[in-house]
Amino acid sequence: MNKRSSLLNLGAVFICVLCSILAREPSEDVGLTMSVAAGQDTDSLLSLREAVSDISAASGLEVMIEGDCLRLRMYAGSMFRVSRAELSREAQADLKVLSARIRSHVPGYIQIEGHTSDEPTNTPQYPNNWYLSSARAIAVGVFLIDETGMDANRITALGLGSSEPLNGSDRAKDNRIEIIVIP
Repeated sequence: MNKRSSLLNLGAVFICVLCSILAREPSEDVGLTMSVAAGQDTDSLLSLREAVSDISAASGLEVMIEGDCLRLRMYAGSMFRVSRAELSREAQADLKVLSARIRSHVPGYIQIEGHTSDEPTNTPQYPNNWYLSSARAIAVGVFLIDETGMDANRITALGLGSSEPLNGSDRAKDNRIEIIVIP
């Protein structure tokens, strides 16, 4: 195992620990503060949804407002080669535009989720889908930070493997990256 793979594996473990901490129930005071602020953030989410509508039409990006966040869904078929985590040129171009629009509309946090289908992957670099989904989420996060100047303190990456399928009969849609924008 080379140094880069070791760092990716360590990063994936750290992300899982961090996400389990963040998944705990917030206190009632925090919930109250969040619900008051949520109404103020709805306008920025609607504005961002409108701002990315041209990208979604051209690249198949799906945009959904869910509660107090905006979910941007990108399918892996146009972003990565099979069983790989290197971003395609098309994905890089889309992420550059998305990054600029996110920064200009929403000052909050970005959670990047990597998802795979249940089709097994078994490569030396990615022995299972959990490793592959983590590496893809990290690749998107690193790209946003290094290539577009997004603040690293705003970004988390999470690999979910095949644990959250969209549609059991369409594995291609299960292979995806979801960027959740949280004001």
